[in-house]
Formats: sequence, C-alpha cells, structure tokens
Amino acid sequence: MEREILMVSSASIALNFYNKNPNAIDEEIFQHLADHISNESIKDEKTKRNMIASANMAIKLKRNTPNSEKQILRKIIQEIPRIIQELD
Repeated sequence: MEREILMVSSASIALNFYNKNPNAIDEEIFQHLADHISNESIKDEKTKRNMIASANMAIKLKRNTPNSEKQILRKIIQEIPRIIQELD
C-alpha cells in the first residue's frame, strides 16, 4: 500500500510543479521529482520507478487532456495496478 500512496503523491508533486511552471520541460519536472525522492530517502528501486511512471502519466494527461488535477489523480489511481505490473 505504501508504494501506491507514493505513486499518487509523486503524480501530485509533478502536477503541482507543472502548474506553477507551465513552461517547464520534462527534465525540470523530473529533476524536481528526483529531488523529492532523494529528500524522502526512498531507497527501493521498484518504488522509485513506479513513482516516476505515475508522475510521467500525470504530466502526459495534463498536457493532452482538459482534465482537472483531481480527475488526473483518479485516473492514476485506476492505473496503479497496471503500472506496477508492467514495471515489476
């Protein structure tokens, strides 16, 4: 369950950064996320990959759909089992 919570959290962090910096490129967004992961001392590599994948999905949805942040996070929650299965 902790991994899933971290995945939603990372998607939210990426969306918040993007909303504050709408001209940010992917590298800036993911550097911000990498800094967060480092600050939280997350060591498990699978969890890190899952967090990055959920954040990536969130940013893609934000750029390609008119959905609100809440709708995007709901979509991420629905996709978590698939993301984990693909990356494990």
